[in-house]
Amino acid sequence: MEFIYKILRDYPEIGALFIATTFTALGFIFKTLIDTFLENKKNKNEIRRIYWTERINAAKKASEYYYDHLELIGLMIHKIDIALNHNTPSSLDEIISVTIEKLSQRSINPTSFEHHHIHMFYNFDFEIFDKLNVQSFDLIKKLENFEILESDSFGVIDKKLEEMKSILLELKNNHKTKKDIYKKYLKRINNDLGEFAK
Repeated sequence: MEFIYKILRDYPEIGALFIATTFTALGFIFKTLIDTFLENKKNKNEIRRIYWTERINAAKKASEYYYDHLELIGLMIHKIDIALNHNTPSSLDEIISVTIEKLSQRSINPTSFEHHHIHMFYNFDFEIFDKLNVQSFDLIKKLENFEILESDSFGVIDKKLEEMKSILLELKNNHKTKKDIYKKYLKRINNDLGEFAK
């Protein structure tokens, strides 16, 4: 310590240079640490912003897609109700059939597949939809195979109609299950977005 004091007393220029260099080095290190910290924070905020932008866009697209499906399923349930309540086709039944056709085309061939991005953020179980779709397909095939013959007696016709109603009710329950699942998924998405907005 006494050595440093003698050098500073005898050679003030070297002492001033030493002090200036030391404080410059400390300032540079301190500034670098602060810049690194701020840059990391800025990068994290940018990543968080991109993440939530993508998540919100995926939620919007998925919500639109799910609402289309809910509307389609609702109309299919309504059509089944009409078939169960009326033995003859009506003009309302034809209008519903046309609307179902339009909605199903929109669901099968959406303008964008961005609704699939929702799977990056949620682990929804879509295997159940595959299972329900297979069941629906099998039920529809059963309905298509029903045939009322002229030779059938009234008892046989009544039995066939009861079987058809039973299949229609099963199909309706199948659609209601899908509708409930879609509603559950939409509720989860909306709750999460609501939490983000707080």
